[in-house]
Amino acid sequence: MKKGAAYAIATKSLQKSGDLKDGTVEATEKGKRRGEMSKATRAKTRSKKYKIEREKEKKGEGKDKRSTSGRL
Repeated sequence: MKKGAAYAIATKSLQKSGDLKDGTVEATEKGKRRGEMSKATRAKTRSKKYKIEREKEKKGEGKDKRSTSGRL
C-alpha cells in the first residue's frame, strides 16, 4: 500500500470515529483528549466501553447497532 493511501485511510477512520473534524486534519475536543492519553490509558477506556456493551447485551438491551466487529 502506498503511503498516501494509508494516510487517507487513517485520516478517514479518525474522522469517522470523531477524533478529527470532517474534511480536515484538525483534532476535535475528543481527539485532543485521546491524543494526550498514553497507549495504556486508551486501551483501558476501550476495554471499559466493550465491558459496558457486553453487560447491556446480558441485560437484554440488545447489541449496539454500530458494533459490527463481533466483539460482543
